[in-house]
Amino acid sequence: FTMDSKKVHALLLAIEKGSLTSAAAELGYTQSGLTHMMNALEEELGTELFLRKSSHCLALTEAGKAYYNFFQRMDLELKRTKQALTTSAPTLRLGINEGWRSTDFLPAVVALCREREPQFRVIYEAMDFRELSEGLHAKHFDAVISMEDYLLDSEEFAVEHITSLRRTIMYSDLLPDAAQLKSPEDFYPYDFLLTNDPLVRKLAEEDEFIFQTYHFVPRFRTVLNQETVVCCVENGDGVALLDEWCHARYHPHLHCVNTDEYIPVALARLRNEEISSVEMFRVCLTEYFRDRSGI
Repeated sequence: FTMDSKKVHALLLAIEKGSLTSAAAELGYTQSGLTHMMNALEEELGTELFLRKSSHCLALTEAGKAYYNFFQRMDLELKRTKQALTTSAPTLRLGINEGWRSTDFLPAVVALCREREPQFRVIYEAMDFRELSEGLHAKHFDAVISMEDYLLDSEEFAVEHITSLRRTIMYSDLLPDAAQLKSPEDFYPYDFLLTNDPLVRKLAEEDEFIFQTYHFVPRFRTVLNQETVVCCVENGDGVALLDEWCHARYHPHLHCVNTDEYIPVALARLRNEEISSVEMFRVCLTEYFRDRSGI
């Protein structure tokens, strides 16, 4: 499929307007011309996008809904990128781990950047570990903040340690005998949930040694992704070893017990890329965490 922005724009407008007739009138096409364009788009994608009832009432197939959502995201990203490239304001495209409560530090760091460059702006996007690395490789991001161990896997990345996060065991009120859980040693009967990710599984193997301090070896259970981990924990179906930035810990029915372990967090950028907004952000990020640590 070779993207034709005119076809994509026409599709989005047709769905927004609710009919091919209205979209054709706004675009200056004939209705038959727009219909031909949509038929060509369906042929290129290899699937039907519309449930054909009438030109005045559009309804999408399941495939049409999926492509519509995809094209909406693509159109928004294209507009953001164009804006970033045409504005004179320094702009940073930043990726960050999904599930992290970034308000713990990002607003303060951005404020430091704006003391230096008042027009500085950040385009944020949260993804999982693998997607962040792939996005940085593909130059979808200028920089990413993630677990340091994951970022060090690529020689293409310049990686700088910024802080360490305490690891905590998160559990729900709905967990059997939740009221009796006071220390890490108390969690030996429960499943520890983790995502189906190679690095996370590797960390889990290290955790087996960590928990020797607490006189048991945790029983790990793998689930699809981070959201599934949180969903299971919320419903009392296991516990999770997470970190202190995890936004779910602020849920009123979720609780955390701290361990004595920490995970390193780092900022990564492409080694051979020199981007002024990245360097300014790096300096301010380092300054923020240095001041917090009292170094």
